[in-house]
Amino acid sequence: MKRFVSIPLLVVLLLFAFARLTSAEDPNNQLTTEDLSGKIFSLSECVSIALDSSPQILYSQADIIEKQYSLESSKKDLYPSLFFNYGYQYNPNAYTPYGAIENYYNYAFSIEQPIYRGRSLVTSVELGELDLELSKATMAQTKNDIILAVHEAYYNLLKTRKFEEVAIQSVEERKAHLKDAQAFYKAGLIPKNDMLQSDVQLSGAQIELLRAKNLSTMALAQLNTLLRRPVETQIEVEDILKYEPSEISWEQVVQQAKIYRPELRQSEIVIEQADKNIILTRAPYLPAVSLSANYFKQGDTLTAQDYPLGPSEVTTAQATLEWRFWAWGQSKDEMAAARYNMKKAQESQTELLDNIILQVRGAYVDTLEAEYNIGVTEKAIEQAEEDFRINQSRYKAQLGTTTNVLDAQTRLTRAKIEYYNALYNYRISLMRLAWSTGTLIL
Repeated sequence: MKRFVSIPLLVVLLLFAFARLTSAEDPNNQLTTEDLSGKIFSLSECVSIALDSSPQILYSQADIIEKQYSLESSKKDLYPSLFFNYGYQYNPNAYTPYGAIENYYNYAFSIEQPIYRGRSLVTSVELGELDLELSKATMAQTKNDIILAVHEAYYNLLKTRKFEEVAIQSVEERKAHLKDAQAFYKAGLIPKNDMLQSDVQLSGAQIELLRAKNLSTMALAQLNTLLRRPVETQIEVEDILKYEPSEISWEQVVQQAKIYRPELRQSEIVIEQADKNIILTRAPYLPAVSLSANYFKQGDTLTAQDYPLGPSEVTTAQATLEWRFWAWGQSKDEMAAARYNMKKAQESQTELLDNIILQVRGAYVDTLEAEYNIGVTEKAIEQAEEDFRINQSRYKAQLGTTTNVLDAQTRLTRAKIEYYNALYNYRISLMRLAWSTGTLIL
């Protein structure tokens, strides 16, 4: 007995096989957790992945393509338009001497070329070009924002992982100190309160370690979100510990912001569009000139042959001038509205520039502060390490107290955290400064 596979089942199997094949060949398909094992991502790789997979970038790319097609469409309004029509009329009561036939057929070809319409056609093309440029500027802004977000998430992940390392080291140091304290207590060299104090400090260090791990987990989740991966995916990133002094000046960063900031270019385009809209508003109230040619054929057959009541072919050429010269002052009102719309765009640009300068100023002083903190915290670590070594040696020789050692451990832990905080905050501040000047995407 023959067995047959049902058509719906066969279709489902084919679709499933096609989906698997497409998924395997798709270069943009997200990597699984196994694919990431042993992989160390650099900052540039993270930025590239985020830009390639960002829905915002894909949206901007689609918007640019849409504007390109719209521009091509507006350009074709300048070209001649061709028309064709075909008609049939049945007159059952036709009587030829009275100018009618029973079966009447006609068709016509015509061409029309606009000559002048108050510059509206050319202005529409110019507006299309501005729309396309605006979409590109918007995409540049989107890239600027995404690159900054990736930098911040990347450095925050490095920073929180350093915090976690410091917290682990702090726990280990307090464990070692508690072990010494227990030995001294058993030997009767210190009171029980000193031993309990060491135990309490260890519990506090373990709590700080848990907090550091939670910060690291959230930083990893933030970076994974930007890379369009599951938030729990474990990835390794390349550490950047080298400190490079910045050579920036206030005049330089302000000038860069005025040149490269995408939002300023967007505002300039909006002003240009408002200016073009004034021309479009005026256009309907100016004379419009067009040329046209027409070929007309009529008859009593399907091919419009043998028209008994006159010529079967008519060819015409025509020039048309149309001018709407009075509309009860409507043009004046519309022109005033268009001019005030342009004034709004200009004032908006002024406010935007003020806000951008403030952003640049904030990022500039933050960078200087973070850079200064690096040198200060480096010295603080050296002092705290020496202080801890001395107090630990004195405690083991029973020349110092538990409080001295624990306080020294706390100062050393704080100094290390402040150093890593300053180092990575400096990196983040540099990126924020580059974002505020629009130079992240250069």
